[in-house]
Amino acid sequence: MKYLNNISLTAKLISLGSLFILVGSLLLSGCGFQLRGALATHLSKVSVQSEAADSIANEVKRLLMEEGVQIVPVTKEAQVILYLRHEVFGRRVLSVSAVSGKMQETELHYRVEMEVQKPDNTVLDQQIMNLSRDYTFDETAVLAMGEEEQMLREEMFRDLTTQILRRLQRLPVK
Repeated sequence: MKYLNNISLTAKLISLGSLFILVGSLLLSGCGFQLRGALATHLSKVSVQSEAADSIANEVKRLLMEEGVQIVPVTKEAQVILYLRHEVFGRRVLSVSAVSGKMQETELHYRVEMEVQKPDNTVLDQQIMNLSRDYTFDETAVLAMGEEEQMLREEMFRDLTTQILRRLQRLPVK
């Protein structure tokens, strides 16, 4: 008899858990929450032009093509023209040790100018996009610090690429 009571208790807990998940899902969908996933863009043809921003332009093209957007070289054929200009990665020292005179804290910054136009030269969006990250330099792990900086640069590159795609997603283009 005890065995049957344990089964019915387990079944009740499972159904109660399912009820909580269902109610939570309904509440989240009711407030407009969406998981970030596919781009789901309304654009079908985009021209991506680069002026000293080739690496991010190539990544944006690749991600747009993955979403089924056709990349066209001729601007007249595109719904929008995305101009990416002056991609710059930089670093600067934020703090120096008073004892040793060596750097302790470093800031990385990443900057890209973005402009979106219609083929008739109407500007839809124009933005200078900046990201920065700072990290503490550890003198005892010099090789690891180089790897950490590279990881931060790659993360910043992905973040900025995602921001550009999200801005394209919100454009008022038919």
